[in-house]
Amino acid sequence: MADVFIELDRKNANHGSILKEYYARYLTDIRKNSQSTVKHYFDALNNISRRLKEKSLVRENIYEVADIDTLFQLRDILYSDLDFIQANERGRRMYSAGLNNYCRFASGDGFSEIAEKIKTFDVPVPKDQNLTITKTIWKRSGVLRTQAFELANYKCELNREHETFIAESTNKPYMEGHHALPMSLQDQFSVSLDVYSNIVCLCPLCHRKIHYGMENEKKIMLDSIYAKRSSRLAKSGIRMSQDEFVRFANHTC
Repeated sequence: MADVFIELDRKNANHGSILKEYYARYLTDIRKNSQSTVKHYFDALNNISRRLKEKSLVRENIYEVADIDTLFQLRDILYSDLDFIQANERGRRMYSAGLNNYCRFASGDGFSEIAEKIKTFDVPVPKDQNLTITKTIWKRSGVLRTQAFELANYKCELNREHETFIAESTNKPYMEGHHALPMSLQDQFSVSLDVYSNIVCLCPLCHRKIHYGMENEKKIMLDSIYAKRSSRLAKSGIRMSQDEFVRFANHTC
């Protein structure tokens, strides 16, 4: 698996690297696909990326698309494109199969059943490019956030008994993604903070509370997150003591 992972990563290391690396691990470690099958999937996505780039819909490839709705909109555009339809038929629908498989992965389909296995993905990931508007912010992936919700089965990770409303857009309990170590501190880390191990699924109340609650209550919440995530964060290249974690995590709370 490692050989496939490294080879695939080197091809487009600078573009959507986090999602591409996680997808490669998902295919090999979780789905147990053969190297030839993985190659077919990535060849299909390379072709699709080229088509999207020609239409000026992406800068380089599909992995840079960080929003689920946008990803599905791009799929709809391709499925209505005559040239793509014909090429897909000539290729025995390998392009649509590859795209559909990636969309299932991106939407977190079935992630609640593989939550433990996903923890094996906790390895250091090179940090992505920052994005400058009026100030420098660090890009975060809406796809990873959605997958984090699926991994937690849309339950608050601080208290699974907490109830929330059903979101119209997903028809699932409304949850919010919380970066335990804030993305605003990315400059101080040599690896990405926008990774599975650092994204926590929280109900709206807990999310607001961990940002704006009383200091003693916030510390209890942060201590709980550290206890559950410290080993995973360490595997992702983010190693720190509990006191350091609370200080960093409370930086912008």
